[in-house]
Amino acid sequence: MEPRFGLAVSLAVATALVSGGCTTGGDQASPAGARGDSAASDAADEIARSSERIDIGGRALHLQCWGEQVAGEPTVLLVTGQGPTTSSWELMASEFATDGHHLCAYDRAGVGGSDPAPEASRTTKDQVTDLVALLDAADLQEPVILTAHSLGSLPAVGLVARAPERVAGVVLIDPWSPRVSVAQRAALPPEKPDESPEVAEERRFLTDFLFDPAQNPEHLLVAASDEEVAGLLDNEPGPIFGELPVVVLRAPPLPYLPGLPRDYHEATLAAITAGHQEFAGESTRGALIQVEDTGHNIQDDRPEVVMDAIRDVMAGDTG
Repeated sequence: MEPRFGLAVSLAVATALVSGGCTTGGDQASPAGARGDSAASDAADEIARSSERIDIGGRALHLQCWGEQVAGEPTVLLVTGQGPTTSSWELMASEFATDGHHLCAYDRAGVGGSDPAPEASRTTKDQVTDLVALLDAADLQEPVILTAHSLGSLPAVGLVARAPERVAGVVLIDPWSPRVSVAQRAALPPEKPDESPEVAEERRFLTDFLFDPAQNPEHLLVAASDEEVAGLLDNEPGPIFGELPVVVLRAPPLPYLPGLPRDYHEATLAAITAGHQEFAGESTRGALIQVEDTGHNIQDDRPEVVMDAIRDVMAGDTG
């Protein structure tokens, strides 16, 4: 289960990812048939689908695709946050595929239908190595349009840094910024024996979950991955996305959670906003769009917004 991005992230790990707005199930996909009319559902049922395990050198990653490849148009590669499987994209991907597009999603090592990685701990660098191997072995229309949700933003940035020629554009959906948890740790008050359960759980997340690879199925060292990607953003000459068209979709600000200090809440919101602005600013053709009437899972709550963003990136029209 992926932590809720931002405020009270640890509470989401303990129960379910919950953020302000419409989504109450976190990164898990909405139930089949939860939106759309019967005609759209019938059309989605008729699109081509494929599911296969791609050998990346002694182990396999699961790849799920919707629609047919289109001459002259890149595949849309969907990158999940931490925890959900390829099935979490089913509703949006099948709907977009009915318009004649090709989309694929993959399970990272240790998730869903993919084999576990051999390492006891991994970072974004390892995730990107797997992704490059997947692109080498899979029959995809490249360069791809990366469409990454939440913590999937880290391998998306890592791929652009390592192999920019394999990326045609980027859509980031309420992305995890690598600097937010650092700001949260700095703003968290000193530990007290009588602190609120909310503060105690937040502290556990920021000091345990982010540093313990055994607490997620990918064995990902989240804090180390944050540091890696922040380093890429800081050290690359010029904007890391260069002239790639980039759209960053952000959910409304998280509501205040009683039990947490107000200054901690404000520091969290400021860090999230700065992170989203940084991602958009890392492209000479970047756009930051605030999406209303949604929670963290914009692809579930407002799929039409995500599809419009992908179309804009395909057309190179990001404002």
